[in-house]
Amino acid sequence: MFRKIASLSVALIVAGGVLVAVPAQAATKISNGVACKKSGATTKTSGGTYKCAKNPLVTNAKLTWLSIDCIKAANEAVAGQKSANESIAKLKAQIPVIDLGIAAETANRAVKQKKLDDTKLRLIAAQAKLAAAKTDADKRLLTTAVSSWTSAVNGYTSRIRTIDLKIKELESAKTIATNKPTELLEFVADNRASAKLVCTKGF
Repeated sequence: MFRKIASLSVALIVAGGVLVAVPAQAATKISNGVACKKSGATTKTSGGTYKCAKNPLVTNAKLTWLSIDCIKAANEAVAGQKSANESIAKLKAQIPVIDLGIAAETANRAVKQKKLDDTKLRLIAAQAKLAAAKTDADKRLLTTAVSSWTSAVNGYTSRIRTIDLKIKELESAKTIATNKPTELLEFVADNRASAKLVCTKGF
């Protein structure tokens, strides 16, 4: 009789262990964020393939199961952040250089404008003298002078036009260098938000 009771007790204990083990396994169903021990280990579930790794999006992250899609999205977000930071640093460094270029071209334009204004005055004077010339010799001489001053006016006008284009290009480059960082940060934020969504705990 004692042996039967003892056997029954052992059977109940074993059964109890089985009953306890089932919910324990259910509680550790593999999904994003569930703790794991062996880095690099992979496993397949009905939800997809998971890898034991540290989440690149989390500071001081511990080993957890992460879906392959999560790892890919997280790595791309981190790489995008790094690339954006490097680009932003370069863009910020360009602004002072661009400002120097604009200042130099503006000063150069002022010099050319002064020469253009002086040349125009000389052209007007030569044209007036040509109109008042009496002899053929004076007319030929003054016609040559008018032609030369006209060429000079056209030359300075062309140079000023070229300088204006350079200044516009530099100003455009400065606008890009000033505004691009904000666009890059928004892009990085969107990528990070998407990655976090893919890596949502429990998925």
